[in-house]
Amino acid sequence: MKLVVDQDQRYAKMRAHTATHLLHAELAKIFPNTKQAGSLVDDDYLRFDFAADRLLDQYEVDKINKVINQIIYFAYPVKVDETSYKEAIKLGAKAFFEDKYGDEVRVVQIVGNIETQDGKEAVKSIELCGGTHVENTKDIGCFMIVSQEAVASWVKRIVAITGPKVYERMQEVQWILDVVVSKLGIKTATQLEDKLDKVMKEHDEMAASLESLVSVLLTNILTNAPAKKDKDFDKIINIPLNINFKNVLTSAKTLFDKQNVLIYNDEGNFLLMTKTWSSAKAIATKLGLKWWGNEQMVQGRDEKVLELFK
Repeated sequence: MKLVVDQDQRYAKMRAHTATHLLHAELAKIFPNTKQAGSLVDDDYLRFDFAADRLLDQYEVDKINKVINQIIYFAYPVKVDETSYKEAIKLGAKAFFEDKYGDEVRVVQIVGNIETQDGKEAVKSIELCGGTHVENTKDIGCFMIVSQEAVASWVKRIVAITGPKVYERMQEVQWILDVVVSKLGIKTATQLEDKLDKVMKEHDEMAASLESLVSVLLTNILTNAPAKKDKDFDKIINIPLNINFKNVLTSAKTLFDKQNVLIYNDEGNFLLMTKTWSSAKAIATKLGLKWWGNEQMVQGRDEKVLELFK
């Protein structure tokens, strides 16, 4: 039997693995006491879990992306040595699952300095690791954090991509951006923010106008609709199905605040309101309706209301 290594897959995992070490080092600058809580390395894809009390803010995400890509561009060698466990710890190597290490360990180091907007910043990633890595940070190609989430109490997760996957992601984002620009009828993405502000303002104005129109329409329907009455209710009103029942409450409270009123539609949605000295809960219970609410107002959905007032 002959074992064949898929070189493309191997190098894709190596890129993601080395980038995981760099990400861990950058996270330690923000959360000095953090510890790795799990990780997954795949083809130009990495998932890293770490101990922290919060997610990264956008500034921190942007800075990590920028710093790691600078490390990539500056082409630092990835040094791999074998030494004693004690010497590795003296070097400042991060060690995980200490009980599994022997006297001789493998140390992966990336050390240097870069210039950031905050000044000169040290690059120091030293970990005990038996996995495969690229020989130079430039071989990672590119790095991008694509998501973060809380996965457990005090455990946060970052997902990132490397190499060709970053280009693929940028192509996808550019395609979405081009579609949005086209649909909004503008020439370039630089006009997007102004156009979105204008569209959102117009949307809010139209929504307010629509809400006002709906309120007027509903008031007219509730005021002029044929109404029945019985020993429990001053008004029993059946409203059309094309009226959103969620909008009924506000208008009804204004129109019928001193009456016993039942409003319902042919799907069984109902609103039951009573005078201050009557109990909406007691009437709904007597009628056998399924309801929720308080003494002066209950509502629900129960097809039995159709049988009671058809």
